[in-house]
Amino acid sequence: MICDLTARYIFLTFHNKAGCRSHSRFKQRIAMSPLPAFSASGVMAAAASGAEGFITSHGGDIDRIAGRAGLAPGKLALPTDMLNLNAYCRLFTEAAKETQNGNLGLWFGQQFQPQTLGLIGFVALLSPTVKDAIHNLATHFIYHQSCTHTRLVRQGNLLRLEYAITDPTITERRQDAELTLGMFCNVLRYALGPTWQPEEVHFAHAQPEQAHEHQDAFQAAIHFDRPTNALIFRDVGLECAMPDAQPHTLEIVKASLISLSRNGYSTPHPHISFKEHVLLALEEILPEGGHLTQLSARMNMPVWTLQRRLAYLGISYSDLVETTRYKQACVFLQQPENDISQIARLLGYSETSAFSRAFRKWSGVSPRTWRQQYMPAPSFI
Repeated sequence: MICDLTARYIFLTFHNKAGCRSHSRFKQRIAMSPLPAFSASGVMAAAASGAEGFITSHGGDIDRIAGRAGLAPGKLALPTDMLNLNAYCRLFTEAAKETQNGNLGLWFGQQFQPQTLGLIGFVALLSPTVKDAIHNLATHFIYHQSCTHTRLVRQGNLLRLEYAITDPTITERRQDAELTLGMFCNVLRYALGPTWQPEEVHFAHAQPEQAHEHQDAFQAAIHFDRPTNALIFRDVGLECAMPDAQPHTLEIVKASLISLSRNGYSTPHPHISFKEHVLLALEEILPEGGHLTQLSARMNMPVWTLQRRLAYLGISYSDLVETTRYKQACVFLQQPENDISQIARLLGYSETSAFSRAFRKWSGVSPRTWRQQYMPAPSFI
């Protein structure tokens, strides 16, 4: 069954690419309602598989909700088609409003199975082991959804799977964050059993009403107002084989996903400057070291082209890295849950002492002294 579904998605990937030119004139004649000023970030329509039925079953009028979100009728039908990421997020925000169910995204994610997530779902399902599945999900999610940060970080005997939209024009993120972490959770449950549960779940948004449902859904400690969205779980059982592991087919699926992404799937926002794109990408690669080669790979741009464009703007890459590290360090130091050694790792330093020396050079004081001076006073409201 997995093999048949995989073949279908690969066929749809290349059929859709070949057909898009021949049908372009027809598509231009389709009557569409005026759209809000959205970002150009995209996500594969597979991420909304089953959304129409789910929203309808909760009392929502899918046509009205999709119209408010800026999605054309029938846009959700083809899993390899591209949706505007802002419109996708708004779809669930508008659905939550209309159904008066603030946790609609939470429960949509909990019932969403990885087989219906399209190519990125199969990238996880066809991986050799559970650990490979999580790693591949984190490293390839950017091809499924642009302007997005995903990474897998080790913290002692715990692993942290992070997720965040990086497009600054997208502000309605709560429903998307809750449903996406549910989708990630179900990849692990598919392999390790339905009773698998993370240790903690972190959300970047503020605590909503009926937050007790989040603990019921994930069966874990839930924390809001965190730096990013993340699943925290133990490194136990992750060497187990994935039930549907097919390494050779996996490589084909990866190539299909990357090919689709490079053929117009991921489009930068036209109102964000090149320097702002560099800064967003740099913040994402800092934990890996922040090297120029990593940035060029993240931006899908040759190193020499990147160097030439930075030089044209009179920007020194080393100065840019230092400035970004200092800015991020100040943000992290104001978050009490981050200890100094953890902040050093997040900024790409292999040793805490190296970070401390750099921070003293930037600010004139040690990270610990700066934190004592500038840490916001705790709120007891």
